[in-house]
Amino acid sequence: MIILEILAVILLADFFAGFIHWAEDAYAREDMPVIGPLVAAPNVLHHKQPRAFLKKNWLQSSWDLLLGGALLVGAAAALGVLTWHVWLFAALVVMSNQIHKWSHQGPREHWRIVTWLQKARILQTPRQHAQHHRGEKNTHYCVITNVLNPVLDRIGFWKGLEWCIERILGVKRRVEPA
Repeated sequence: MIILEILAVILLADFFAGFIHWAEDAYAREDMPVIGPLVAAPNVLHHKQPRAFLKKNWLQSSWDLLLGGALLVGAAAALGVLTWHVWLFAALVVMSNQIHKWSHQGPREHWRIVTWLQKARILQTPRQHAQHHRGEKNTHYCVITNVLNPVLDRIGFWKGLEWCIERILGVKRRVEPA
């Protein structure tokens, strides 16, 4: 049972990180106050130059995730629901951008354990993540594992979500700058 719980938390964290990644790609615009320079501009640069964000250290590229993770753990503690599940979820989400970075690096650019975890398909592989950077850049948003992207993309989850948002709220997906 514990193995299934661990797997469920990993997939939930992967989905959550993918959801945030999708929201940034689809709706963050460079002209938005605060979000524009902090989220949209680096995102656009990342799509033009996928390895550019490797120049940033962990804290520079994950401070927002660390803050969110700390707030989640603090809220769970305050509500008396802080369990290992919350800790694992928060840790994975906080590390999701680093895992994303590893998918942009070659085996000699990170630890051997990372390469082993990628080869074992426990962490997302560079090959799978590269599919996000092809074409319209509107697939393969989940960056922790290789599990969810094929399923979500096959069923058209992200496109369906965008269709609903456009129909209900009238907000269209951001067009990726050339």
